[in-house]
Amino acid sequence: MKLAVHFGAGNIGRGFIAPTLQANNYEVIFVDVNTDLIEQINSEGQYSIKSLSLDGISHEEIKDIKAVNLNDSEQLKNNLLNADLITTSVGPKFVEGVYEKVATLNHKRNQTFIAFENMYKASSTASAETTAFNENLKIIDAVVDKIVPPQPTTSLDVIVETHGSIILDDSTDFRPLEASEIVSYSSYENEFYKKLWLLNGLHLQLAYYGLYNGQTFIDEVILSSKGRVFAENAVASLSDAYKLLSKSDEDLTSFSELIIKRFSLSEIKDQVSRIARNPEIKFAKGERFEYPLQLLVEGDKNIDTFKQVFDILFESNFHQVDGFMNFKDSILNKGKTKLYSEYWDVVTDTYIEKLGA
Repeated sequence: MKLAVHFGAGNIGRGFIAPTLQANNYEVIFVDVNTDLIEQINSEGQYSIKSLSLDGISHEEIKDIKAVNLNDSEQLKNNLLNADLITTSVGPKFVEGVYEKVATLNHKRNQTFIAFENMYKASSTASAETTAFNENLKIIDAVVDKIVPPQPTTSLDVIVETHGSIILDDSTDFRPLEASEIVSYSSYENEFYKKLWLLNGLHLQLAYYGLYNGQTFIDEVILSSKGRVFAENAVASLSDAYKLLSKSDEDLTSFSELIIKRFSLSEIKDQVSRIARNPEIKFAKGERFEYPLQLLVEGDKNIDTFKQVFDILFESNFHQVDGFMNFKDSILNKGKTKLYSEYWDVVTDTYIEKLGA
């Protein structure tokens, strides 16, 4: 059996990556910094995954798992030297450090490194500054899509949504995972922005719409009649932006409907205040709100839901949202025109006409 070493034994690692790796005939060894979690994994050796969808609940048992502490350098080194696949779900800022541990091992084993992170080209970015001693170490970028709700940390068991996908860059000539209902190979650029805009971008718009209307969870937004219309209009505009970017006539109807269906799952308990956090990042230039908006403005397309969210930002004080008041003080209070010219660095006239001054 092949060996996969996975950095990050959290909910996404246990609830999505590990079962996918096992389904591809990999033995999985977790690496983490949480000593108690490592001991629990090695003591229990198994856990269950509860998957939720509008069609019902399913259960899966994950067995034969092991873990090693990140600080146990000797054991970690031995595992990495024997690994066929090294993967991560540790958060974007830690991926480069993980890659350095892999790249500085002097051996010739055929290995693949994949960062399963919510970040543009996380694998390639992490490897850009470090030259690998192993000339047989391959890098592949991945787009990962799985909603994992907040949950208790006392058990290894994980609750996740049923839907999940891993899309690997098809520009490479190697296939570390078999194509399946979950895993596919496609254009990385297109798939990254499709997910970032239609899923994460819609998520963000629904969160601020929900905050403004006094709703607590994303499913409450969609299950209200006006919220449902807002969601459908928002994803339609985001689809238009994606088509402008990809220069394709791809039919996104089923993809869009699936996203709204996933967001309407009440058991996920998807809090609008959590989705709305860190607005200074999520509303930055090139991100899930500004970039599609830019293409829609340039293409003279419908931006009604963008304008609604934009006005909500300037009208509201969401003290309960992490980072919002700092964003308000540092960016929004300077006014819309300053935001266009300084924060987004765009020509202001068209934006003033469409979004106001």
